[in-house]
Amino acid sequence: MTGNFLIDTLISLAGIVMMVAAARLVFPAPKFAITELMASERMAFDEPDFTPLHWLMDKQGRAALAEGAGGEFILAQRLGLDLVLRRFSAGAAEAIEEDGALVVKLPDLTVPKAIIANGDASKWVRKLSGVGGG
Repeated sequence: MTGNFLIDTLISLAGIVMMVAAARLVFPAPKFAITELMASERMAFDEPDFTPLHWLMDKQGRAALAEGAGGEFILAQRLGLDLVLRRFSAGAAEAIEEDGALVVKLPDLTVPKAIIANGDASKWVRKLSGVGGG
C-alpha cells in the first residue's frame, strides 16, 4: 500500500464496493410475487390470533393487505428474500389513493411505504382511515 492511512482506507473501501457490486451482478436477489396462500401461512405463524376476513392483493405481487375483525389490518411485503408483516389498527397508518393504487405509509423504518395496485383503492382508503366502507 501507499503508507498513507487515508489513501489506503479509500483504496480498501473502493475494493469492497467493487466486490459487493460484482456479487450483486452475478447473484441478483430473486423477486417473488406475494400470494394469498404465502401471506396467510406467514400470518398464521407470526400472528396466530389474527384471522383475515378480506384481502387486497397487489397485481404485481409486491404486497398484500388483510383486514381482520375489529378494524385491524396486516400488511405483508417483501423485504429482501423474506416476507415481513406489519399489524396495525385503522387510523394508525396513512392511506392515500395515488394513480388508482393504494399507498399505505407506516411509521416504520424497515417498511415505510407499500403500494398496492388493485383497483379497490378508494374503498380501502376509507377502511384504513377508520371511516368504513364495505
